[in-house]
Amino acid sequence: MIGEIWVLIAAILVLIGLLASQGLLLIIGSLVIIMTLTARLWEKFAFHRVTHERTLSQTRAFIGDSLDYTVTLYNDKLLPLIWVDLEDPFPDGLGLPGAKLKGTGIEISRQHSIATSLLPYQKASWKYTLQCLARGYHRIGPVRLRSGDMFGFSSVEVHLSDLDHVLVYPRAVDLDELIFPEQHPLGVSKGKRPLYQDQSRFLTIRGYLTTDPMKHIDWKASARSQSLKTKLFEPVVSLNVLIAMNATTSEHAWQGSNRGFFERTVVAAASVARHCSQMEVSFGLVSNAVASYSGKCLSVPMGLASNQLALVLEALAMAGPYSLTTLVDVMKGERSSLPTGATVMLVTSIITTSLAAQVEEIVARGYQVLTLYAGDGQPEIELPGVRVYRVGRALHDIGADENGESFELVAPSVSN
Repeated sequence: MIGEIWVLIAAILVLIGLLASQGLLLIIGSLVIIMTLTARLWEKFAFHRVTHERTLSQTRAFIGDSLDYTVTLYNDKLLPLIWVDLEDPFPDGLGLPGAKLKGTGIEISRQHSIATSLLPYQKASWKYTLQCLARGYHRIGPVRLRSGDMFGFSSVEVHLSDLDHVLVYPRAVDLDELIFPEQHPLGVSKGKRPLYQDQSRFLTIRGYLTTDPMKHIDWKASARSQSLKTKLFEPVVSLNVLIAMNATTSEHAWQGSNRGFFERTVVAAASVARHCSQMEVSFGLVSNAVASYSGKCLSVPMGLASNQLALVLEALAMAGPYSLTTLVDVMKGERSSLPTGATVMLVTSIITTSLAAQVEEIVARGYQVLTLYAGDGQPEIELPGVRVYRVGRALHDIGADENGESFELVAPSVSN
């Protein structure tokens, strides 16, 4: 509206200048019209053929890793951009030394800010070293670009929908540093058992899972049914471990979540998964923790595939410090699919009455249950007939900086 008023005033000045032969009024009116039209032209075409790009050397990493991170702006047109402001949401779980990161208490995430200018057909790049500080699924973007005309009359901004992410896996420690059972199937022995199924003793055929070895696919049966089928053989020794991770850290929901305890639980679960992978034990994961941006509970079927550890670590990296249900309800749904003789590795920082009852029922059905307790001190509720290994103190001691000062493991960052 203000622009239209100025154009009207300028037009009146030009008209008066022509009628009264006043050159000054004519010049002033013409300049105002030219500046107004230039501002409008700038506003319309400022971000025409302007592209923004982020480049990450990799999208998966571990805590402590450093990645190459590049931001590029390209002005592919004749019209220059006198000034450009770039603001990109940047999660707390990632570090960007040398960059300008700003934010306020009401913002979900920090903003990576860049101020620059772009000449015609100019490309500008900024290279950083991105640091992975915390476990989690970290989203970067969407970016906001803002620019304006050379006279400062107007500004325009665009929001680009491009998103990038970095998945940071949880820590996994050597279980020899923790208190761990010395008996089958998760002992301290370094030996491996490469054969768990007698392939001369065919058992049945079922649908193929991504965790099944490719060599066990029955191609003839797959062709007949038009879907992949895999062979099952009778086990020589039952070496199946179900990692059941409890995301709940307090007895009542209104008490909130203890982020330190939750991170200890995730580290313990990741450590068990790595140990099982090293021993070539079939293992899987269930949890009442909800995966970030999906709203679904974590679940990785048991398997021996080469990517099984990566699947479990990826699921744990996505785990948010909250739950929509109890671990008891999750485990009830898993009981029917547990292989005979399987071991349930319960990883939790709290033992409630309902959880203790569920564990007792699983033991009564003939399954072995081992517990890694990631809380402080002794569990308030005992689990009769179940070996409980208190690893909370050990995990706390392992999480120490170079100066020997202990710190709480950082909770994951979830940013929009």
